Amino acid sequence: MFSRLIMLFIIIFLNLFLQIFSHEILKYTIEEKLPINTLISDLSKELNLKSNNFFQIYELLPLNKNLFTINNQTGHLIIKSILDREQMCLKRQCSCNLCEIILQLSIKIQDKIIYKIIEIKIKDRNDHSPNFDKQSMIHVIHIKENVPLGYRIILPSANDPDEGLNSVQSYRLDGPNCDDFDVDFFSYDIPYLIVRSSLDRQRLSSYSLILTASDNGEQQRSNSIQLDIHILNINDSIPTFIQSIYNIDIREDTVIGTTILKIEAINDNNEKNFYELLTESPFIIDHLTGQIQLSKTLDYEREKSYRLIVKAYENFIPTYASIFIRIIDINDNPVFIQIKVEEDITLKKQNDKNVIFIQENTLVGTTIAHVILNDLDSFANGNPYLQLQTIEPPLPFIYKLIYQNNFQNIKLYSLILNQNLDRELKSLYNNIQLIAHDSGTPTLHTQLYLILNITDINDCIPKIITNTTIYNINENNSIDYIIDKLIVDDCDIEQNSEIEYYLLNKTDLLIINSKTGQLSLNQSIDFEILNKFQQKNLTTIDLEYYIKVYDHGQPSLSSQMKIILRIHDINDHSPEFEKNHSYNWTYSQSILQPGSILGRIYAYDYDSGLQGLIYYSIRSFHPCLILDITSLGYIYIPYESTIITCSLLSYTFEITAHDYDPINSRSTIQLLTINIDSISINKNNLLPKILPLSSIQQRTILDINTQNKISFIIDITNLNNYTYQPKIFFNNTNLLSCWNISSTGEISLISHPYASSYILSLYIIDEYTNEYLLIKLQIDICNSSILNSCQLYNFSDNRMILIYAISLALIITCTCIIVFSLIICLCCGKTKPKNDILSLSTHQQTFLQYNDDYNSEKTESSSDRYKTSSNSTIRDDDHDSACIINGHSSSSSTSNSSSSGIQTWYNQKELINHIYPSSSTYYYDLKLAELLRKNQHPPCIHLNELPTIPQSLSTDYGFSSLELSSSSISSNQHIEICIDQSAEKQLNIKSFISSRECVV
Repeated sequence: MFSRLIMLFIIIFLNLFLQIFSHEILKYTIEEKLPINTLISDLSKELNLKSNNFFQIYELLPLNKNLFTINNQTGHLIIKSILDREQMCLKRQCSCNLCEIILQLSIKIQDKIIYKIIEIKIKDRNDHSPNFDKQSMIHVIHIKENVPLGYRIILPSANDPDEGLNSVQSYRLDGPNCDDFDVDFFSYDIPYLIVRSSLDRQRLSSYSLILTASDNGEQQRSNSIQLDIHILNINDSIPTFIQSIYNIDIREDTVIGTTILKIEAINDNNEKNFYELLTESPFIIDHLTGQIQLSKTLDYEREKSYRLIVKAYENFIPTYASIFIRIIDINDNPVFIQIKVEEDITLKKQNDKNVIFIQENTLVGTTIAHVILNDLDSFANGNPYLQLQTIEPPLPFIYKLIYQNNFQNIKLYSLILNQNLDRELKSLYNNIQLIAHDSGTPTLHTQLYLILNITDINDCIPKIITNTTIYNINENNSIDYIIDKLIVDDCDIEQNSEIEYYLLNKTDLLIINSKTGQLSLNQSIDFEILNKFQQKNLTTIDLEYYIKVYDHGQPSLSSQMKIILRIHDINDHSPEFEKNHSYNWTYSQSILQPGSILGRIYAYDYDSGLQGLIYYSIRSFHPCLILDITSLGYIYIPYESTIITCSLLSYTFEITAHDYDPINSRSTIQLLTINIDSISINKNNLLPKILPLSSIQQRTILDINTQNKISFIIDITNLNNYTYQPKIFFNNTNLLSCWNISSTGEISLISHPYASSYILSLYIIDEYTNEYLLIKLQIDICNSSILNSCQLYNFSDNRMILIYAISLALIITCTCIIVFSLIICLCCGKTKPKNDILSLSTHQQTFLQYNDDYNSEKTESSSDRYKTSSNSTIRDDDHDSACIINGHSSSSSTSNSSSSGIQTWYNQKELINHIYPSSSTYYYDLKLAELLRKNQHPPCIHLNELPTIPQSLSTDYGFSSLELSSSSISSNQHIEICIDQSAEKQLNIKSFISSRECVV
């Protein structure tokens, strides 16, 4: 039962063993002493592999080097040297019983490596004949004639180094009377002479026979020796061994000098015998006692057994005995560890440690190295196995048994990578121990210290590390100005981290040191050149550059980064006055009135931002003429100033242009000369008035005779008390057909008005701060050609109302104090309204009379232009009933054209106490006259507001001409009007209609 279990275990083990190793082992048998370059196998064909493979073989035992080679490309396995099995046995390159060479084959197929084990068995060739030692004298044999049948006597042995059947397989005797003896070779593995017939010395005292030793090879070989057998008398004395064959076992660790055996031979006369060893061995024999002692150290790994021939003799008649000594193996050899790495992996010896250098991009599953274990002891004390230890787990690899040869006590392990490597995370795995144990008692082990050094590959992309990618640089920098020194982070090492810098932009301004990464400017920057379009709100200009960094690894890795050079404008320019502009102005004394604008000066600053925006200041040197200036350069006479008539004909003013730089403001001075022309007193060439923005909605008047001329200028520089770059636009586009406004606030009437009063919605914006303001300006239309038409408007001015209010308050106060004055004032108060009513009635009648006269003339001369209708009514779409068309008289036009060459401005608010009617002919709308006859209280007419427009059609060039360009007047605009019939507004407009006959 027990034997069956053992057999079952063996079968299971063999099945597992074959499943594990059979598919990886290639076995070949070749004869010894084949010629060099003999082909053993075509591995490419045998393994059915395509071309472009790489083959390599490794010998598992160091002694087996240079025996075989392989063609790396074709896979042809060939013999590299003469293989002499007998010599290889002596050199312990293989076992004398089974000469087998073990190779490891690696085949690289693209990026994959497969492994095979090659076992090459060296087949013995019968190239040796049996050989006798003829000098041992063992072929001279003495036998007593009375020995019994079957008596055994040792014969000389033949030595044949061949293996198996090629070694000595038989012995035979030849010669006369050879039948008296026989040879036994199979019982004790040495030849014995056996007596088969009774010996009779008187019959035959000696035999001369031939002993032939033969092998059993294909070509049988043999050798002979002559045996001289002498038959002795029964009374002759001859030593006889008590035991002719001795078999003993001794441990290989037996101490030298130990007696392992005592042999004894006896004779008939009890004489003393002498002993002698005929075989060379690590043993000695005592010639007198026959004790055999160990004289040298035994080594099972060198010799596993010894056969000794001992000769005993008394009177030169020897006898022989055979001693077979078997050496018992002890576990005295530790396991030999050999580590072998692949071609792309480096193994170096550092002190007592083995360092494996492996690249960090090695794939999981790659075989890092092979570990070969070999134990020279017997299988019982050998049978090594591997153990892996470390004090810093986990390890990135495992070990796996891939081959085992129990006959030679060889095991082959693979160290296989099972984790991804990253040198940047961990570059060194230290204190790895490969421990090889054997199976002896006690167990011996061998330690091999291993270090796994992860070598760098170029897998880290260099990246620029910087606190900012925007560098602020002021213009007018110095040449070679150092901006920054770039730092690059590359987690690789050595050549893979050697960085070079490169500027991708083609420029002469910025340079970079390719080795150090230092950024510097090669030129001095002029902000004004970069600011090609002179944008004032552009205080910085960004220059973009791309910098590329790359390492010197293979392949090289690179990255790029954008940096911005933010160029800042500095205040390096002072304001400059317009050189082509005249600063010597001449005016008539009569037109120099408070609020009049004399002109505009212009200065320019090439800087940007606040330091490129300009405001002006003016200093007067004489109290006779005090001037002020807006931040847009309009020079005017302040309303609060008093015009003093002086004898001076020229005044000098100091105008200073400042920029708005709060730290380092720059300024430029320009002298302005105002000349007084005492001869020209033409009052028609009035200057435009300045209109300050005192409230969100304010009111002013405009003379219709100033059409196509700048009537007044809005001071837009005090938006929210302060502005830097103000501009003004129309917010209601439906007025563009009648009105024009420049971006600086110059307002002019460009066509005949449709209504007597306009409310302009104006949009003021500071383009620098983006602050804006929406204002409404009410403009009442008057006609200076009609007596007291524009004068009555002046009474509606806020300042005049204030003056009358103060005067009235003083009068009331006086009437309270002085009763008499009160009576007089009351009488005067009743008289004045009547005069006003009479005056208004008179104006109305005059207006109607003028209209009748004109109607009769127009009917006769130009009936196509104006038509009358007694049944005329006011309609929303009837623009003729709401529009007044005034024509200038020929005398007035002649007077204006004949004035001197002095530039004049149209009057917006003129403080004239009396206007006398002229003899000029005036033209009025017939519908308007008819309306006034039928309705003494006509309805008010208001404009509908339209959506805001973003910009004005006006020009930005100020007072380059007194007359407006015809191109700026649009005739395609449509204006809608509506009639407000509310009683409140009719009441308010009552006096307006009755006293100002020119408009409705």
